Amino acid sequence: MSTTIEPQQQQQQQQEHFQSQVKKEKQQSKKITEGEADLYLDQYNFTTTAAIVSSVDRKIFVLLRDGRLLFGVLRTFDQYANLILQHCVERIYITEKNQYCEEDRGIFMIRGENVVMLGEIDIDKEDQPLESMERIPFKDGETIKKINDNNRFKRETQKTKEYARYGLTHDFYKSDMY
Repeated sequence: MSTTIEPQQQQQQQQEHFQSQVKKEKQQSKKITEGEADLYLDQYNFTTTAAIVSSVDRKIFVLLRDGRLLFGVLRTFDQYANLILQHCVERIYITEKNQYCEEDRGIFMIRGENVVMLGEIDIDKEDQPLESMERIPFKDGETIKKINDNNRFKRETQKTKEYARYGLTHDFYKSDMY
């Protein structure tokens, strides 16, 4: 009798092992649908340029190292964060005088190393701040921005010299006007 129990136990163990293997294979071969993949990607926190994949074909703003602010529809990007904007507009805010100016730039390519910050624009709320501001010609706004940038450069250069007197460093470059 004892010999018949052992083969039965052995057979039962083999069946359980086989069932667990089948279960593992089913779990591994489970494919997700396209909709599930989109949901998964939206929830995933990317730390590389892939983080902007959800912004393609949406209106964004881009702040450049030289201080320019561009608004447009992001059409494509690559692993270096080089961007292509369509319907691009360069906008300058002169907050001291509550003024702004804009200039159409069309299709614009931005080298990734010049991007300081970018973000999506809520197109329903985009124009609200501009309603209370005075629009001026772009050339006038550009002139005011250049004067402000030159004044800032002089202040930052002076600050660098002051810090150096105390053995401290202050890294500021004319190309970093953001």
